[in-house]
Amino acid sequence: MILKNFWAHRRQNGFVFVEIALIAVLSFYLLDHITVWTYSKYFCRADGEFEKEHLLVGQTARLTPITTEELQTEAEAYTDTARLKPFEREALKVMSSLYAFRDEVRALPEVQSVCLTQQFVGDGLGMWNHHALAPETDTTKTCSAYMETFCLNKSYFETLGMTAVKGSPSVETLSRDIPTDGIVITRSLALQLFGTAEAVGRRLVEIQYKPGPDNKGVEFVTHHTVAGVVEDVKPAPHERHYYVAFSPVIALSSNTPKMLIRLKPEADAEEFIAKYKDKANNGTYAFAQLKTFNDYQDKNDYLSDQYIIITLLSTLGLLFSLNVVLGTLGTFWLQIRKRTEDIGIMRSFGAKRRHLFWMIWGEGALLTLLACIVGQFIWLQFAVNIGLADGNIRATSLHETDWVNTFWLHYLIVCVLQYLLLLAIVTIGIVVPTVIAMYKRPVEALRHE
Repeated sequence: MILKNFWAHRRQNGFVFVEIALIAVLSFYLLDHITVWTYSKYFCRADGEFEKEHLLVGQTARLTPITTEELQTEAEAYTDTARLKPFEREALKVMSSLYAFRDEVRALPEVQSVCLTQQFVGDGLGMWNHHALAPETDTTKTCSAYMETFCLNKSYFETLGMTAVKGSPSVETLSRDIPTDGIVITRSLALQLFGTAEAVGRRLVEIQYKPGPDNKGVEFVTHHTVAGVVEDVKPAPHERHYYVAFSPVIALSSNTPKMLIRLKPEADAEEFIAKYKDKANNGTYAFAQLKTFNDYQDKNDYLSDQYIIITLLSTLGLLFSLNVVLGTLGTFWLQIRKRTEDIGIMRSFGAKRRHLFWMIWGEGALLTLLACIVGQFIWLQFAVNIGLADGNIRATSLHETDWVNTFWLHYLIVCVLQYLLLLAIVTIGIVVPTVIAMYKRPVEALRHE
């Protein structure tokens, strides 16, 4: 009966079909991005994610100009001075007051560990540090990963609260003593590159591609030895994949780095911030800001390009959805008003209201299904043409797409969500005029023009 009525009103349904198919094409892009972002931010959690309740982030600030004495005094001694790069040698000469400030914070009774760093994993503003990594034995097997730098002798991994996997050196060792060409990677990156988390001693290469629209041609290749593997962490709040690599440097490149502070389990973070947020080191260094890790991450995520893009897409999606609802409501209202006489005739022959409703709703559901298939097929051609359906990992791109490793599952989930969303909109457009028409007396319905 539904198919018979669908065909009988094929001319009217044709206009509605084109409208819904166009909506399906436009809405798929918005729905895909919003679905992935929502899943990545709120539902995707790393099993080994470090504990953040007792982790603070302080932005250090220099209160006085650098003196001549500081320029002539190295702040910390290293046994392997040959590893120092020229900029690192100069940086070490101006850090004595900064290191004294760090040591004062470390000596506070509530503090467990302290680390000075330019960037750190989870920092929303460092989310564009993508590099192409590949096993040295097979450079065609590339993976796009975040590359974070950390300072040796600065307690980086233990302050963040990261955990080494079985068979890897401890995080304390990785923070202080790794080879010159050493690199630390996360479990997921090790599995992606080598197929196993026991990757210590394996060799990999970092590939830098020449800039350009097609990213063709290699600019340089750097060889690394995997010094350790740590449990997965999220490189940025919106990220789904845990592909992170940590590359060591000897010295900081700025005299106002961030200070990571790991509090003892019994310490209260808010009380610590209220007590020490104005702490200064003999008027030389102080905290420009001191926040919990979660507050800092939320603030940076709010200011990030990704957040702005998602906000824009959400706003456009809301306006688009509102127009779709109103447009679809008007279209179905006019269509069902033209069929009021038919409804009256069927009612006069004893047709039940629920049967009439399900017949009209079934037509709308079938029309929506066919239109969605057309729109989704168009997006499928796009994915196939750029290689996403074949699992092509474009390591030279800035942002690894969520379609790469689980294309078909991801595609089917978005297709189902899109159909349910459009079906809900179509249902809203059908219910009101259909109920009004069904509850008219058959005599009034037959007089309807």
